[in-house]
Amino acid sequence: MRQRGFTLLEMLISLVLLSFLFLALFASFHTIGRSWDAADARMNKTEDMRLMTDFLRRQLSQAMVVQIVGKKEAKVYALEGSATSLRYVAPLQPLQHQGGIFLIEINIVASKGGKKLEMLFAPYRPELTWENAFKDAEPVLLFDGFKDASFAYFGSEEEGADADWTSDWEDKPRYPDMLKLSLEDNERAWPDMLVDLPQVTDYAK
Repeated sequence: MRQRGFTLLEMLISLVLLSFLFLALFASFHTIGRSWDAADARMNKTEDMRLMTDFLRRQLSQAMVVQIVGKKEAKVYALEGSATSLRYVAPLQPLQHQGGIFLIEINIVASKGGKKLEMLFAPYRPELTWENAFKDAEPVLLFDGFKDASFAYFGSEEEGADADWTSDWEDKPRYPDMLKLSLEDNERAWPDMLVDLPQVTDYAK
């Protein structure tokens, strides 16, 4: 009995079907790879944000009540801020190996990825203004890629007055009771970072 072989047309059809199968498999592997990379990038970003917020929380919880020369050459308490900038005094471990306390400024600035957090720092010297202390300071990048970020301050200007949230704390006679940092990236809004602050009654000469 004669055995029938494949015709040229049948072989061509088989090759086309096999090509479609390989193409579908390649597309599936490519999609899985992209999904894996995106998930890995999100995990890394989440971890970076967690480390950054932990660092800031530790820093702000160590804020010290000290004085510095103000804009009118008078002594003012060394904490002031706006919605996009915060200045305070604290130790700076582990970024700085030497001891002592530092004037620190955290700024929210525009970047290609949206917004970023930068930090300036200089050794604390009560006879200097903020501007003179940071004159030669180079900004250190804390995090880039925020969709939005802002500071807010809770407190009252006078003892016994009603406390409230405000986006500005400059030229005040006391520290705010609490500071809030709100952060948001393209995926979600993060829980607000709330930090209790020391008060003027704790003033360290």
